[in-house]
Amino acid sequence: MSDQPAKSSSNLFGLVGVPIRLFIGCIFIWAAWAKIGPAKGPQVFSTAIAAYKLNLPEHLNTLATFGVPWTEAIAGVLLILGAWTRASAAVIAGMLLLFIGLGLSATERHLEIKCGCFGDGTLFCTGGLSWCHIWENAFLTSLTLLVVFCARPAFALDNLCRRGDRCGPSSRK
Repeated sequence: MSDQPAKSSSNLFGLVGVPIRLFIGCIFIWAAWAKIGPAKGPQVFSTAIAAYKLNLPEHLNTLATFGVPWTEAIAGVLLILGAWTRASAAVIAGMLLLFIGLGLSATERHLEIKCGCFGDGTLFCTGGLSWCHIWENAFLTSLTLLVVFCARPAFALDNLCRRGDRCGPSSRK
């Protein structure tokens, strides 16, 4: 009987996690598309990476130019489907933390650059890279971490793959 309130709150958070999963997944699919979909998307993104002045060798710049958007796209789709939900959310959270670090580095070095996050588009922030982008990424990170650490997500393919409740209160009697 004492498991019942914990189980219902676990189920409630699983339901609350659905719009968060969909929101974060859609944002990352959009970000990926903006980098690789348009005709000059990869070129624009490569220029944005170079603007951070990380002195990357050309092969690492090329790897980032194509690796980042495809990682965003795959993780975003998996998050929406609820397949490997925690793992895909953890990958996105790791990427967001990297973006925050890069933004802090560029801001500290007073680089006036275009973010490159959404190609020519923006999510909430306008203009060049600013504290707004860092806070935006921090907000998205907090939402993503909720998915990483929340109870089993509702309406997810993960629920079809394993029946044991590994992340919430035990459902066994």
